[in-house]
Amino acid sequence: MQATYWCHILQGQAEYGVSMDFSSPPTPIEVLPSDGWRTVTTITWAGVFGSLLAVAISSRTIGRPIWWLGPSSAPASPFLITIPLALVVVPLLATLRAPRHMTTASWVCSLALIGTGIAEMASNPAISIAVVVIGVAALMESIAVVVVMRQYR
Repeated sequence: MQATYWCHILQGQAEYGVSMDFSSPPTPIEVLPSDGWRTVTTITWAGVFGSLLAVAISSRTIGRPIWWLGPSSAPASPFLITIPLALVVVPLLATLRAPRHMTTASWVCSLALIGTGIAEMASNPAISIAVVVIGVAALMESIAVVVVMRQYR
């Protein structure tokens, strides 16, 4: 709602009035991330994949495997391996195929990755902290993209 106030002074007599305009609010502008930020997001999630792979190999090497791998003698279900894999693939696909949903997919998967690290904190703290740090790094990139998109509208 937009109100316009006007005042006329005619022959020494004041006249006040209010004009109301009840037009609809402007439609929001859809902001898509630039190609540069899409590249940064792609590189970030490729780095997250590489980091998770390094954590998985390290956890098996030291004999304290992460929960979604399980020990060498009794490996975890293949279904459990798809969880961290999906947490990396979803933001990559969103970045490449649906940039409109890139930031949402990125921060949701970052938080889910942090959650998977926190879930194992009591039994395997060193590996859990590594996963949480990887998730926080991905979250920081997601926040940076959101801030840049909101600032330059």
